[in-house]
Amino acid sequence: MKKRFNRIAVIIFLALFVLSSRIAYIDFFKFSSVSATNGEIEEEYGSNRGLIFDRNMKSLVETDYIRLNSQVSSNYKFKVPKRYSDNQLAEHIVGYTDIDGKGISGIEKDYDEYLKGIKNIIKVKYYKDAQGRILKGKGIKIDESEKCTDSGIVLSIDKDIQQFSQKSGEKLRKGSIIISDSLSGEIVAISSFPSFNPNTISDYISDENYPLLNRNLLNYNVGSVFKVIVCMAALESGISENFSYSCVGHIKCGDVRFNCHNLKGHGKLDMKSALSKSCNTYFIKLAEITGSEQIIKVAKKLGLDKPIFLSDSLIAAKGNLPSLNSLSAPAALANLSFGQGELIETPLHMSSVYSVIANGGYLIKPSLLKAKVLNSEIKQKYNNQTKIKVISESTAKKINSFLEYTVLYGTGKNAAVKNCVTAGKTATAQTGKFENGKEILISYFIGYITTKDDKKYTILVMKENGVSGSSDCAPIFKEIGEYISKNEG
Repeated sequence: MKKRFNRIAVIIFLALFVLSSRIAYIDFFKFSSVSATNGEIEEEYGSNRGLIFDRNMKSLVETDYIRLNSQVSSNYKFKVPKRYSDNQLAEHIVGYTDIDGKGISGIEKDYDEYLKGIKNIIKVKYYKDAQGRILKGKGIKIDESEKCTDSGIVLSIDKDIQQFSQKSGEKLRKGSIIISDSLSGEIVAISSFPSFNPNTISDYISDENYPLLNRNLLNYNVGSVFKVIVCMAALESGISENFSYSCVGHIKCGDVRFNCHNLKGHGKLDMKSALSKSCNTYFIKLAEITGSEQIIKVAKKLGLDKPIFLSDSLIAAKGNLPSLNSLSAPAALANLSFGQGELIETPLHMSSVYSVIANGGYLIKPSLLKAKVLNSEIKQKYNNQTKIKVISESTAKKINSFLEYTVLYGTGKNAAVKNCVTAGKTATAQTGKFENGKEILISYFIGYITTKDDKKYTILVMKENGVSGSSDCAPIFKEIGEYISKNEG
């Protein structure tokens, strides 16, 4: 039995090795041919597939090259584009193709028919004499007239911001970064960590860190970044921002005692100071007087009970809002007030919530697709913007002031961006899952910056297995914000 198991293991290993090797070279061998007429030899190389561009028509694929020997003679070497870089940008969004050049994931999959209908080859020509010897005098001719440079799919991603944020986010090890235009909903950069190399997919199939997962679109425990929604519900129902409560470090809800992270208590707080200090007991009390029905109503208006479609296969999963029936238990409502309990949502959903505050109260559908282009001409423009008023401008302005205060004086100090107005919130969400006797935590910083020319960017940073939003995520938010300010603002 043991020998049989070992034999099977070897077969599987060899199969994966062969698959890995084939995928590694797919980009420049999957479309090649040789033809000869009257001594002329013509070789064709390339993906024979349209490109995927950023918002400025900078290609996100075929940016790297590899030198190849001619199929006729190793004395002739030439460069051909690789479909994917080994350090591919936005790989969870771009996706990848199989060994036959068919789109398997991401934009490559969703726009497979369109992309594969675009000519994209490089021709290499040689000449031979009657004995089959290469005529060196005629040399080698590279014909790039059918190489694609301006046809394919245009995304809202900014290649430079994507590259910077992807590098900055490596410190997260496992997590998510989403940067969007707060006023339009367009996604400017979106990264999931760990990353993967699309040229060697088989290397990641059994990786315990699951790098092939797009964490931007997966549900997670939310934590204190949900507190802004409790503020929205309270303010929209007529509760004053001056509502005060004295935190003594704990509060009892039914038979359950909840402790504040400050066991000594925060003392007397209003809504702004409670959010800046992230006081759990204040929000438990605020949720109690606001009521579960109002909180869930606002959460649904914000789209937290629906999936978000970026493309046919890039879908942010529907979250889980607790039912009103379950929230009839005081402890369940208390948990919801600071983003715990049954509540789970995707990073993309929570990023969208903070854009509502940044833009004055409008829910704008996050979007990724801009256009189909052929020979630089727009063939189809995607009008993705849906704009729905979900909270009043007054409520948005008040919560905005709370979040600015949080960065200046509260838990968000590590996120303050130079030369920009910065607003945002930390969170450290409990998961109820343990590893080596220690609870796995999800840490966040979500907020937005306003640049000198009044551009607004919503930035979400999330880390799996974190310590705190303030230490894990806020410094990365700051780093990205300052890059954008310097280069965009």
